[in-house]
Amino acid sequence: MISTKKLITYITFFVLIQSGLHAQVNNIAPNIIPAVHQWQAGNGSFIISAATLFKFKPSVSTQKTVAIFLEDMAALRGKERQSGLQAKGGKNDIIIKIKPQPHLTQLQKESYHLEIKPDKIIIKAMDEAGVFYATRTLLQLIEKSADKQSIPCYIISDIPAYPFRGFMLDVGRKFFPVSQLKDYICRMSWYKMNQLQLHLNDQAFHGQHYAAFRIQSETYPQLTSTDGFYTQQEIRELIQYAADRSINIIPEIDAPAHAMSILDIAPELKNEKLQDGQLDVLNPKTTVIMEKIYDEFVPLFPSPYFHIGTDEYRFKKATTTEDRKAFAAGFCNYINHFNRYIGAKGKNVMIWSGYNEMPGFTPIDSNIMIDMWLGNNAKEEIKAGHQVVQSTDGWLYIVPGTNYYGVDNKFLYEKWAPNDFGPNQQLNPGEPDLLGAKLHVWNDLGPMGFTYHETADEVAVALPVMAEKLWGNKMSPTFDEFIKRVDGLKNVPQVNDTRLLDVSKNSDPIINVDFKEHSLPDAVNKHLIKSLTGYESKSVLALDGHDFVRLNLPADELEQPWTLSFRVKKTDARDTTTVLFESPYGTIFLNLKDKKSGKTGLGIARTVGYKEYAGEGEDFYRQVFNSIVPVNKWTQITLTGGHNNCTLYIDGKETESVEKQFVCPLKTIGSSCGHLSALAFLTNIKVFGRILNRDEIMALYLNAKLLVD
Repeated sequence: MISTKKLITYITFFVLIQSGLHAQVNNIAPNIIPAVHQWQAGNGSFIISAATLFKFKPSVSTQKTVAIFLEDMAALRGKERQSGLQAKGGKNDIIIKIKPQPHLTQLQKESYHLEIKPDKIIIKAMDEAGVFYATRTLLQLIEKSADKQSIPCYIISDIPAYPFRGFMLDVGRKFFPVSQLKDYICRMSWYKMNQLQLHLNDQAFHGQHYAAFRIQSETYPQLTSTDGFYTQQEIRELIQYAADRSINIIPEIDAPAHAMSILDIAPELKNEKLQDGQLDVLNPKTTVIMEKIYDEFVPLFPSPYFHIGTDEYRFKKATTTEDRKAFAAGFCNYINHFNRYIGAKGKNVMIWSGYNEMPGFTPIDSNIMIDMWLGNNAKEEIKAGHQVVQSTDGWLYIVPGTNYYGVDNKFLYEKWAPNDFGPNQQLNPGEPDLLGAKLHVWNDLGPMGFTYHETADEVAVALPVMAEKLWGNKMSPTFDEFIKRVDGLKNVPQVNDTRLLDVSKNSDPIINVDFKEHSLPDAVNKHLIKSLTGYESKSVLALDGHDFVRLNLPADELEQPWTLSFRVKKTDARDTTTVLFESPYGTIFLNLKDKKSGKTGLGIARTVGYKEYAGEGEDFYRQVFNSIVPVNKWTQITLTGGHNNCTLYIDGKETESVEKQFVCPLKTIGSSCGHLSALAFLTNIKVFGRILNRDEIMALYLNAKLLVD
């Protein structure tokens, strides 16, 4: 592999000299993420307008790139897309020149040279990928301009440091619709990431029997998940959508562990000596069934890589040394068999690391790519002839909703390097068998985990961090400085994965209902508004255990950050579980019983389809606070929800805070799905799209106390 430094020198010498480099006008670096490698500022700006034409040699792929550029630019500018697909033009043109060469490396294919002058822009590249990345640079320059049409003059030469710049999304445990996958593809392309790995089958952890296989199978129709799957045509279209944006989709069908969905249709592949969800590698039927599965899905993906998983194969229930060695040998033979079987179909096979921890180790084929989630033997893997990808779990795993793993973006940006796998495992810079690195989202909690928007929020900063470190030019001295650059480019075109109830961070509440001056959104249930005895000028919402009120908002819940505040008078002394606020993904309870201690208190929980999770690990999904709302007394309840934090205030004072993340449920006040609504009066309901400070929360209490007490 040619080093990045040598390639930059080559491009700079031969391309910049040909273009005629003028004296530098200023020292303002272009704010591009990932930062460009070589730049020179020029005089003035190029004004892109309806008169701007593209000039390029007729090519379907170039025409697609131009079309995507125009669509994305229109999205940034909020205007109709201009045509710009002419083959001829005069002044104010964008000229694309592709000079293909034989035997290009991936890095060379993705390199580009960009000349921005007041009267024209010239894009030079050796492959369509380089042209596409040049358009990403132009779009980011447009996004930073005040008028969304002035592009400052620069001469830029750019090339990535690593050919593999990846992101993995676990859709096996939690289904993401195609629209969400396209959002991730657009985010990746904005930051010049190029490998999207889809983890297509798995089972949820923490005691749930939930397993899914996400692609429609014609060979084994019963294998297809019933609660969300992709048709094969949808996969083909998604692959093309990604390819048009210079992204390769890597499929992962994980076996012989993480294979409960396969065992559900072939229980004969179980073995009592193995953990749940694991195929018996010593059973010949396992090979037969897996060959049929791979026969169906390997041809579906044009990717040069095919990931077969193979992580965490455990046989702790095998008590004899002979059994353990037999399973270990069978496991490594399984890896080698499918490496050759899938390799014969033209693929480079990837597996997760960890296979070498087996007793009586059997060597695996040296042409297998190792996805290093356990990085303690990276040097040894390379010495054995393997190419590796940096995927170290402690640094690069996001597991939404749990209290383990998590990405430290500040550490990644300021200290981490792709060639650092941990103590005594630092590879030499420029190691040719280190292909790159990969960020991961694992949905261990299954459907009960974070919403799509919460997950996207977890990725929003980590992805550009990874992109800049893998492109190889860390421009900002600190993470804080980098975040300022990210904030200036966070408006990614064609992406709609932000929370639906998005609001500016101001003092105005999203909801402000006192049932007197402010109207109730649900006109049907206005009969629930009652006048208070002795306070005839004031009204409250009276819930009697069965009634509910729809809030009729654009979304059913609000993801963090949020504040919910309301005044409540409980009218029933029983500790029966009752609902105050509800949505498909969350519930706030006036009474909720802790299943371990038996205590009852104010509670909040994550739900799926209004259903609470019951089983091992339920603490991830629910919180019963120590506070009990008194009977026949007005009480001010305020809850705030932040990143991995939820705090309860009673009468303006903080009483409890937990390291858990919840949504604010806003579909109904009371329960609309058969649960018991609270028996209580409510008024002064306010919801904010931010976390109020302590003084603001106390002010809410004091103001509400003046109105109703």
